[in-house]
Amino acid sequence: MNATQTWICLTLFACSLALWKRMAHDRSRLRAALSFLGLWGVNQLIALLPSAWLPRSLVMSQVSLALVELAAVQIVSVLLFDLLLRKVRMPKFASEIIVVAGYIAIIFSLLYHLGVNVTGIFATSAVATAVVGLALQDMLGNIAGGIALELEGGIRAGDFIKCGEISGWVEHVRLRHTAVNTADGDIVILPNSQLTRSPVTIIPPNHRKFIPFSMPYGVNPQELIDAVEFALRHSPLPEISTDLPPQCIILEMTPNHIQYAAVVWLARPGRDEVAISSVLVRLYFALQRAGLPAEEITHLLEMKAVGGSKLGTPNPVEVLRRTPILRLLEDPHLFELASHLHHLAFAPGEHIIRQGDPGDSMYFIVSGQVNILFRSPDGVEQVVSRMEHGEFFGEASLLTGEARTASAIAESRVECYRLDKSGLQGMVSRLPDLAEDMSVVMAHRQVELETVRESLDRETARLRETEDQAQILSRIRRFFGITGAGARV
Repeated sequence: MNATQTWICLTLFACSLALWKRMAHDRSRLRAALSFLGLWGVNQLIALLPSAWLPRSLVMSQVSLALVELAAVQIVSVLLFDLLLRKVRMPKFASEIIVVAGYIAIIFSLLYHLGVNVTGIFATSAVATAVVGLALQDMLGNIAGGIALELEGGIRAGDFIKCGEISGWVEHVRLRHTAVNTADGDIVILPNSQLTRSPVTIIPPNHRKFIPFSMPYGVNPQELIDAVEFALRHSPLPEISTDLPPQCIILEMTPNHIQYAAVVWLARPGRDEVAISSVLVRLYFALQRAGLPAEEITHLLEMKAVGGSKLGTPNPVEVLRRTPILRLLEDPHLFELASHLHHLAFAPGEHIIRQGDPGDSMYFIVSGQVNILFRSPDGVEQVVSRMEHGEFFGEASLLTGEARTASAIAESRVECYRLDKSGLQGMVSRLPDLAEDMSVVMAHRQVELETVRESLDRETARLRETEDQAQILSRIRRFFGITGAGARV
């Protein structure tokens, strides 16, 4: 056994093991190198058999050398193309051609040292080439296609492509084929000749999608368009790109209905069904809040109400009665105020209110969970509270007209009542004590949060509550225009 050859094999084996972890994405060449080294080991074991059973020593030594050289070609190609020249982004087919050329050189060297007439092989190569070309024309066509794809650089790993009925993400482009991972999780092997002969569509990350739906002529088109665009823009969906704003357009006016379409830009190609479903859910809630007859929608957006299936909503008077800032109101006043409530529903992930936006309304939660988020000046947003059935939020903007100090996002499907300033205006004007009591409740809630946040002692908290109450009362009176006798404490 040649000692130098043995040390070379051990070195190549050690390199293969060292590269195994780093080449987790593609270990085909390392597997080939280990296979050649395994064959070399088998060859060495055969050399230990009795001499009467062995082939000629020349054959054994030359085959061993060829196996070592083949393994070395694979290891060197990994080191050179996958590690040293990785940033150069050399076309994949270039490294494969170099490896194939190395294989051919090693095989011809082996034949030459075994006494085969290599010159004769070259002399008859024209005839052999013609025969091989006819026999392997499909393979050669695929290889030519692979070279063309690599040189032109049109298709890259990670692209989402459509070719005929096949669509998916490109796993890799090889000399003979291109592997595509479909949305169903299947791996489809496309011959490169098919990609060069057929039209191929490369779908970019921002891909426009029309989601059609129909509405009757009785619905005001502009109101519908405004409601849909506000719902899709105010609370972005993960599957929809925010680079280009969603739109709602009229596609066609048929004899029976108007055909609309939500025009969105998909952020991730290949997830069309998920994106369409999310948009349709958002449309349903938006149209329901706008008071449009969603039960008459046809075609893609069929949302017909089933009699008796709708869950009953709590009595709005009971909802108001549980609200601390309205504790002074008697039943006649509560019934009057309840007539001004608006019943709304929000889909999971929708913004109910957004920090910094102007507002003059508050919300009473009937069902579902709402996350209250605060965004700090440095842009970090965190959940500061989670509200459920029976709780309320947004009262500061309703009573003082100040901008929203936090955002409220529906964590699940949320049903709630909204009370606007116009619904409370007459009540506050007629009941001057109501504004003062509201300021007391608001100041108490505000100081409770500040006590936890700043660890205030009892006396400091009491003084701050008195100061805050006076300031809040002043803002309430100013916002509702309470003056003169109505402003007495």
